[in-house]
Amino acid sequence: MNISNLWGASGGIKAALVAALVVAACASAGFAQAAAESASAPSDSTAVDAAERTADDAGDGDSEQTPRDRRAADPRPRRPIVLDQPGHLDGIAAVVGDEIVLRSELEAYVYMRISATGKNPDSVDTKRLVSECLEDLIDSKVLLVRAMSDSTINVRNDEVESTLNNHITAILRQNNITMEQLEAQLRIQQGSTIARFKSDMRRAIREQLYKQKLQQGYYFSTKINRRDVERFYAQYADSLPEVGESFELLKLSLRLGTQDSVRQAAFDKIRAAKREIDAGMSFEEAAKKYSESPEGASGGDLGFLVKGSTTELAFEERAFSLPVGRVSEPFETRLGYHIIRIEEKQGMSVKISHILVRHAPTEGQREAILARLDSLRAAVKDRAGFEAAARAVSEDNATRARGGDLGWLTLLEMPPAVREAVQGLEAGKISATVVEGNMFSIYMVSKRTDSRRLTLENDYALIAEKARDIFAQQQILDNVKKWREKIFVDVRI
Repeated sequence: MNISNLWGASGGIKAALVAALVVAACASAGFAQAAAESASAPSDSTAVDAAERTADDAGDGDSEQTPRDRRAADPRPRRPIVLDQPGHLDGIAAVVGDEIVLRSELEAYVYMRISATGKNPDSVDTKRLVSECLEDLIDSKVLLVRAMSDSTINVRNDEVESTLNNHITAILRQNNITMEQLEAQLRIQQGSTIARFKSDMRRAIREQLYKQKLQQGYYFSTKINRRDVERFYAQYADSLPEVGESFELLKLSLRLGTQDSVRQAAFDKIRAAKREIDAGMSFEEAAKKYSESPEGASGGDLGFLVKGSTTELAFEERAFSLPVGRVSEPFETRLGYHIIRIEEKQGMSVKISHILVRHAPTEGQREAILARLDSLRAAVKDRAGFEAAARAVSEDNATRARGGDLGWLTLLEMPPAVREAVQGLEAGKISATVVEGNMFSIYMVSKRTDSRRLTLENDYALIAEKARDIFAQQQILDNVKKWREKIFVDVRI
């Protein structure tokens, strides 16, 4: 098994289950091709008439509907399918539980698969490819059926609308067109309107979000040990791709602390907020009165926090341990003092309201740390000197004992500020100071290379992450096979 095609898939399980937004991709891919060929083509009156009739029937598409409701409300065929059946109107290719695979979805997926290979369509074994693609789409619907039956999974309207807007923005940008030009092309090519286009995309996006949320549960819950990683590497080492431009880095960090008087004042303020909440003030009013974070002015609504998405572990642990409706006691992170209230829990995410009181160091403390790092940079002459300095004064507990050694990192793995600081440096040079929260750091480039092979010695964390992802992918694939045995499937082509 060659896993190179899975390596950069950001946790996707394979084309079968992560062919994102097949209907939307069909529309956007078809549009992108035609836009280059016929951007100035005259409007076809028949297509326009059909589009106007479609718009009248479709409405604005803004109501919240499940994929099942959407299909029941609009069961009509839409456009021709050309897979081995010229002239056959769009219909049902397969039934999977309460879901269906449309012939148009199958055609779109086949088109994408052929396009991805770069092959001439005439040289492709169409019958075999159609069969493979249909199996993929059936598996995808099995995953959807399972996700929709899970009471812990919910897809909100605002999630769908945000994703929809991002996709449309990307289409406009990639094709360098306006919304009016997009609608004109939809009328010409598909006899449709922007309202119908958005409606189709909403359905596809909602389905995809259901599946993604089910998959996330597997990724978060999959545990592996070093033996698993070593076994994975032994089996797939030859299939792992080379990584791009990489740097062997050393790090020396100094912490910007807060004066005791500043911390005490911040603590007194957060305690006052908690006392007022306990006495009956609403959390929203307390946030407006006391919070120093941007969302405080609107009542402290921080939105949803996904487990594992923040580096503030104390904050995350507190958020996921509190029951819904409970207000926390004040607690501290590097940002300051917090009070939170849990508004809602959905699987691996929680909705939070938040009050923050910061405890910021003084400008004099900041200038003193910058001056000290400048002095260290001037005194260090080589790697040995940097390692000695890191062991002596660095306040980064993760690297101090190793002389600041971070090992090899690709440019893409680095935080943006670190990447900007080191990418122009030659081996042996030391970066300017990089500010990372309350840590002020300098980095030495020990070695650099344009590309390299991954090894357990240098890249254990990266290989472990990918091993976990692929183990989770395989677990989902195995479960899809089991679920499929228990779900009604009727192939109709």
